[in-house]
Amino acid sequence: MSAPRKARISTTGLKTLSASAFAELTIPRVTLGSLSLALLRVNYRLARLPLQLIEDVAVSRLDEREPVRLAYEQILIDCDRAAAYLLDDENAARRAAELERRTTSVRLLIAREHHRVQCRGVILLDEQRERFHQRRQQDAGPPT
Repeated sequence: MSAPRKARISTTGLKTLSASAFAELTIPRVTLGSLSLALLRVNYRLARLPLQLIEDVAVSRLDEREPVRLAYEQILIDCDRAAAYLLDDENAARRAAELERRTTSVRLLIAREHHRVQCRGVILLDEQRERFHQRRQQDAGPPT
């Protein structure tokens, strides 16, 4: 039996192999458009820092049902959605989705409470109307 043959790689094959590996590891081509979008994303993140600070310091101390808090959070959602769309910013899209998920549950809770109060008001009104009709019939007395 003969000894197993070692595979030979020619220097040309080695160069081709290293060139293809290098091509996979290189940074994708940077264009003027992608560079400007990256700079705009950085600027948006810097501009959003004061808004985030206001939310963390002041707005988070408000009750989550406060209209001021809900309005401020809606502004942040709209800003993050715009940044996600215009700047193709995945972080902004994730922040907008997360904040919207939180505020949607609060808004749903508020809507249910308003609906419950409105239904209770309708029931009370029906009861009062019924009592009114009963008193009118009593005041009118028996038919003669």
